[in-house]
Amino acid sequence: MAAAAPWMKFYPQDWRADEKLRMCSLAARGLWMEMLAIMHRSERYGQLLIGGRVPTDAQLAVQAGALPDEVSALVRELEDAGVFSRTASGAIYSRRMTRDHRKAENARKNGKKGGNPSLGNKTGKSASDNLQDKGGVKAQKPEARGQIEANASPRASGGDFSLVEFSADLCRDVGVPLPDHGTAERNRQTVEAWIKAGANQQLIRETVTARRATLRTVPRSLAFFDNPVREAIAVKQTASTSPEAAAALRMAEGILRKRDAA
Repeated sequence: MAAAAPWMKFYPQDWRADEKLRMCSLAARGLWMEMLAIMHRSERYGQLLIGGRVPTDAQLAVQAGALPDEVSALVRELEDAGVFSRTASGAIYSRRMTRDHRKAENARKNGKKGGNPSLGNKTGKSASDNLQDKGGVKAQKPEARGQIEANASPRASGGDFSLVEFSADLCRDVGVPLPDHGTAERNRQTVEAWIKAGANQQLIRETVTARRATLRTVPRSLAFFDNPVREAIAVKQTASTSPEAAAALRMAEGILRKRDAA
């Protein structure tokens, strides 16, 4: 990767509008800022890597100038609030940073090809190329809305961008081939159906990651994981009414997290 720029985009309005982050303590928000700075210089932009490796809490504590136990507690606080996500290898990453980086890379590649790739070899200009500026300033999209977790109900109009993005990230993280447009829409519909059935993004990610680890073949789409996810939803719903099931679910989730972090 090319050397990181000495600066990165930061939108105070987005920072203040992120409801998940606002639920965290001042210390946790301060650690998150330190983590963002490390992710900006990471070998994989937006992922918390030091020297190409996932740092331990003790190593992160050295970087942040804090005690390991304190950092462990603060990372757990951020994760419980849903501030960040993890890759299949356990690396923490900022959804906003990775999304913005992909957009910038696509724009850079398109620029090398002469601009908008949809124009192809057209010699004339379409009407959309000559649109006049109607004035006014568009409101900035807050981080909280841009990073909506799938715990919330998907928009009824369909095509929810957050679900498209989540399903694409999930495919990338678990090694499912990035799909064409048709398969991408089916993946979004699959995720949407899971959410309507009672899942959230964390349950989906953990279940799919665990099932993928047992496979030798590469699934062609997320629909392959429909049965395991629905079984996990059923366990979760049972756990909500049974203390014994809830304890078993927490134990299973702990095992999954430890294995993913290994």
